[in-house]
Amino acid sequence: MDHLAFLRLLDDERVAQEIERYKWIESEKLGCDIGKERAALEWIRAFGRIWLKLHKPDAYKALLTATAQNAAEDAYPLELTVK
Repeated sequence: MDHLAFLRLLDDERVAQEIERYKWIESEKLGCDIGKERAALEWIRAFGRIWLKLHKPDAYKALLTATAQNAAEDAYPLELTVK
């Protein structure tokens, strides 16, 4: 997962509004302010990918491509030579 792509979401005013809404709802549930940082992290984990897919499909496709490339680079061959 490309964390920078999700952090870039924070620059979008619509995302900022969604995070504020999430912060208010979760704070009301808990009876205390959860803070902006916690709200942003939780919102990105819970809704970032689907929001990106719905509102910025090109960025979502780029994220999927980057994620697949990173997974391929991290993989190692499973072939073992038995002698």
